[in-house]
Amino acid sequence: TLNRFFIPCMARWCHAALLALGFGALGERDDGALLQIGEKHKSQARSGAVIFYNLFIRSEKDIPRVREIVHEQLNLVMDPLDQEIRINSIGALKNLSGLKLSKDLEKSTKLLAHYDEGFEDLTLHDLWSFCKGTDPQQFVVYLHSKGSFHSWKGRNGRQRYYVTSGALSQECMHMPKQCNVCSSRMTPVPHPHTPGNMWAARCGYIAKLIDPKDFRKLMNSTALASHGPPWCIGRERFSNEHWVNSHPDCAPCDLDTNQSYVVGPAPSSTFDKKLEKAPRFAMSQYTMRSKKCDSETGRSLAERLSEYRYLYSRDPDEDWWGWRHFLQNSSNSAKLT
Repeated sequence: TLNRFFIPCMARWCHAALLALGFGALGERDDGALLQIGEKHKSQARSGAVIFYNLFIRSEKDIPRVREIVHEQLNLVMDPLDQEIRINSIGALKNLSGLKLSKDLEKSTKLLAHYDEGFEDLTLHDLWSFCKGTDPQQFVVYLHSKGSFHSWKGRNGRQRYYVTSGALSQECMHMPKQCNVCSSRMTPVPHPHTPGNMWAARCGYIAKLIDPKDFRKLMNSTALASHGPPWCIGRERFSNEHWVNSHPDCAPCDLDTNQSYVVGPAPSSTFDKKLEKAPRFAMSQYTMRSKKCDSETGRSLAERLSEYRYLYSRDPDEDWWGWRHFLQNSSNSAKLT
């Protein structure tokens, strides 16, 4: 059945072979080019990111604890007066006065809406709607109050700082043109996502995505939907994590240089940052540590192409990250020859 993927992909495989050897479209090595461009962008002041924040507070007694979470995250905003922060509040907090923000943050922050109950797709939808009607070069950031429901023995706090510091970093705020999504870590397994689901992105890319309010239903009906638990496929509430990386035009970059961490809870809240195209490691590095996901989950080129076709009715272009990434997996190469 994989033969049907071969013919339309032959030209892309030739291009991918060059990329896998470290060559660009003109046959020239492009090692370091991305970082050089990134440094050039750093020297040019760029500002005005719009930050969308999904805040969940279960009960009034949780407000003081979650307030500290909000302070921790928003204090990482580099220049509050040069950003706009839009918050959806779900649960106990009905207005922003209860957050006791600093004066600068208070000036930059507004409440989009209050909901008695809801999930991340509410705020992702607002971010998507904003991008549909604005400059394609506009930067947006997605954050949420990870750990507000439970601390998970401190792991949520560690993960929260790890992903927030990446999404709000200088590197992501000045990502080069080769990137349209930037985060601390992007992983292709068990589905393309950022563990912890906080990131920066360009609106031109976000506008291409399916409305987050519709995405969950579509992911629940893909051919892969019955192949494993929701977190292994990117369905049910885990579709929110998969959403930003779900389009064939996704050009992800990530920051963490630690090759021992590829998926799941981050081992540390802090890390050495170096922006590179993602996935930055060879396929063999992206191994699943969860016994509940099949060890081959996320490693099939045919499955990834099938999902793109179902969701967006198209294949990726020749510069898609997956051509090089999947070509490095010898088992996939063997199956497609």
